[in-house]
Amino acid sequence: MRVIIYIYIFISAFSLFSQTEKAAVKVLSRHQGNQILLRWATTTPSAWLKGVKYGYSLERYTISRNGVRLTTTEKISLGKNPILPDPLSNWESLATANDYAAILAQAMYGESFTVEGTNNQDGLMQIINKAREVEQRFAFGLFAADMNFEAAVKAGLGFVDSNVKANEDYFYKVIPNTPKEILEIESGGVFVKGVSKKEVLPKPIDLYSVGQDKSILLSWEYELFKNLYVAYFVERSEDGSKFQRLNKEPLVNMNDRPDSKVKKMIYIDSIAQNNKKYQYRVIGVSSFGEESEPSETTAASGFKKLEAVPHIKTHKLTADGGAEIVWEFKKEAENEITSFELNSGPTVKGPFKILQKGIPVNKRNVSVKKLAPSNYFSISAIGKNNQKTTSLTAFVQTIDSIPPIPPVGLQASIDTTGVVNIAWAKNLENDLLGYRVFRANIEKEEYSQLTISPISIENFTDHVQLKSLNAKVFYKVVAVDKRYNMSDFSEVLVVKKPDIVPPASPVFSKYHIEDGKVTLNWIPSNSEDVATHKLFRKSLNDNESDWELIFNAISEETYTDTSLKSNQRYRYAIFAEDESGLLSEPATPITVTAKGSKEIPKLIKRAAGIADRVNNKIDLTWALADQVAELSIYKAKNEEKPVLLRQYSAKIQVFEDNKVNPGNVYTYTFKALDNSGNTEFKKEVITY
Repeated sequence: MRVIIYIYIFISAFSLFSQTEKAAVKVLSRHQGNQILLRWATTTPSAWLKGVKYGYSLERYTISRNGVRLTTTEKISLGKNPILPDPLSNWESLATANDYAAILAQAMYGESFTVEGTNNQDGLMQIINKAREVEQRFAFGLFAADMNFEAAVKAGLGFVDSNVKANEDYFYKVIPNTPKEILEIESGGVFVKGVSKKEVLPKPIDLYSVGQDKSILLSWEYELFKNLYVAYFVERSEDGSKFQRLNKEPLVNMNDRPDSKVKKMIYIDSIAQNNKKYQYRVIGVSSFGEESEPSETTAASGFKKLEAVPHIKTHKLTADGGAEIVWEFKKEAENEITSFELNSGPTVKGPFKILQKGIPVNKRNVSVKKLAPSNYFSISAIGKNNQKTTSLTAFVQTIDSIPPIPPVGLQASIDTTGVVNIAWAKNLENDLLGYRVFRANIEKEEYSQLTISPISIENFTDHVQLKSLNAKVFYKVVAVDKRYNMSDFSEVLVVKKPDIVPPASPVFSKYHIEDGKVTLNWIPSNSEDVATHKLFRKSLNDNESDWELIFNAISEETYTDTSLKSNQRYRYAIFAEDESGLLSEPATPITVTAKGSKEIPKLIKRAAGIADRVNNKIDLTWALADQVAELSIYKAKNEEKPVLLRQYSAKIQVFEDNKVNPGNVYTYTFKALDNSGNTEFKKEVITY
């Protein structure tokens, strides 16, 4: 048996099984109500050849019953083991009756397998066919199996499971029997949900037809059904009732590739005569050889192609600032068109818009009153069947020596990295080309151009050095029209550079404590751009107290703090802030005790902690003054808030903390309280 297959049905996108580098089995299913049809194939030619030799095993797993998932899946083997192609002797009757069965048998058992694209099979074509014979057997064999399910079953690539129930869900697994040491092929599977009705193939959709000269172009939806239909048949009718199939062989999409996905299927039908209406419909073919119901019909007629093309003969400017366009067109072709249209665009490539339409067929000139700075005109002849022919473009330009007005509304922002963002108001000239931006680092120096060519937007980003002697940069902008007429410079935009150097620190010169008040004096910062001095205070008696801003000094060099509590300890710090909001380093803080009672004695003489990693503990020891009545110890782990650990009388001087873990930092705060209500704090930080 030898079958010669012609290249016009060559399937590069055969079926659903696209060729990949990894060998695997892919499985499809169709539910027919009382039976389930299965189809499978391998993804590589070599795996397909091994499947022909070693066959497959088919297993079915019952997953659920009556909508309830089974705790243990029920497994059975289906068909022969292994499932192999029928021997060649069993193919004669089916191959005689069906071409696809013959192709499939030839692909599996034929001594030769030839794909012919031309009558000349000499030289390079013969070499290519020999080198790709396995791939050709693989591709055509799978396509033939798609087109005839009976042949697919006979080839060991399909199975009919008739022992199914509508209330059960199944998982089918196809296992290649090829030994792994010869070729490792992944098994494939498919899940089938139980249904009581036969699955109905959807109709192909979105069928459109467009008439041409002695031909009709058809297109319909492809991508939506690409995993369902492997081929299509096209049918035509001259009376709307009797349809004749146009393509004897199935129509497949030759252009669908992973790197170039196709959304529409295209078919061109040659017709015998124009101006006659034809009806069309398409039928999808599944991987099981099933044919869908026909699509909705579409109708179209062919018509003579409009070949006459207008030609712009002359164009000239008029006194009123417009232009006159004159063109040529064959007189004998006037009966093929309905009108002319004048098109205009800003460039030779458009975009073009219709400037005038409905120009009579016997007219050959038209006037344009208002011109843009640059005009590209073309003339289109509008045919009677939605055809159109368009002339080459003609360039018409007005005389213009008037420059745009200078840009206005310049404003800028600059950040601490030296990035300057400049913006301005949009010029309203119709022939505006763009803007040029200029910069100077010194007010009196010559400006240098920053833009290589005119920019079309009303903003520009520049970058300047902040660590340089000039504290300001200067910008100007000009507008440029399409004739390259330049406006005058805009007003100068002055941009002050951000200050990134903080001011020098002020220094406390003296302080005085009297009657519960503290008077502070300082020497101001000597930096020129200082705007204010900020004085902060912090209470040392309150362990969680934050720094509080108590005074902003513009020109003052002294401050008296009267809002103090008697016998409380306070710390003061002062900063200088410049006009850019930068703060100096603080002056050396000073600590004072507000008078009003005796000076607070030192209550905690010593407090220490020792990490004992052998016994997994931290030993705390301390020594207190005699007047201490009570000691409280607070504990904090890492960044957590402190909590009260222990509270003792003054006599106890040691504590073992056993609730510690390696890798943590523990902070112990000792708070001593004497009989007069005075307190003192001391912290000890232990890294364990």
